[in-house]
Amino acid sequence: MLDTALLDYLDGLHVALDPSTRFERVIGEPDDWQRDFLCSTSEFALVLCSRQVGKSTSTACLAWAAMSLGQMVLIVAPSERQSKELLRKVIDFKNADPTAPRVVRSTLTELELANGGRCLVAPASSDTIRGFTVDLLIVEEAAFVPDEVITAILPMRKESGRVVMISTPAGRQGIFYDLWQAGKVHRIFARSVDIPRLKAKVDFDRRFMPLVKFRQEHLCEFLGSGTPFFDPLSLETAITTDMKALVL
Repeated sequence: MLDTALLDYLDGLHVALDPSTRFERVIGEPDDWQRDFLCSTSEFALVLCSRQVGKSTSTACLAWAAMSLGQMVLIVAPSERQSKELLRKVIDFKNADPTAPRVVRSTLTELELANGGRCLVAPASSDTIRGFTVDLLIVEEAAFVPDEVITAILPMRKESGRVVMISTPAGRQGIFYDLWQAGKVHRIFARSVDIPRLKAKVDFDRRFMPLVKFRQEHLCEFLGSGTPFFDPLSLETAITTDMKALVL
């Protein structure tokens, strides 16, 4: 019979190798897109998602999973507030991990572990994020991060490292949009309208948000400026395949 220490070790190894299991234990059952995101081994993954679908929590879980394996993680977000909030979520996963390595350094923007794992968070406006070499590069709300920042941080990835960009859409321009359209990366779609637990929020926003904003925030559409002459949602509901064309 295996002793308790060995069982704990094997369980910790299982969780370390499957971030979706870690998410399930700390947060609850992940959505399908979250499981896909957390289990992806692609060297470059893009997540196009609605707001409030759990992207920051998923990002924090992925970051902690990498740190627990002794990896270096850099998370870049559009603002300083967002970057610090992301580190708080990473620490939440650390606090929920019974086998978490000892913390040797902890600040508002950095967490370093005794096993060599390290996480840095920085706003996209920072001039101090150059010069690192990272195993996992995460760009939060990447469509809102200036292209010059993205091109500056991409070379930080180790040869065996990974890049993850996760964002709501922000118009038909920029590196995030170009990469999504090109389809050369692992693309993950996370629309709030496809997630049952968000139905009440989606229904509320559908009633009160301007159409263009609803399409961008909930349907994840890359839209230009201006207001459509016809309501696409009304046109979609007016179309049926149950009736045949009129024959004269």
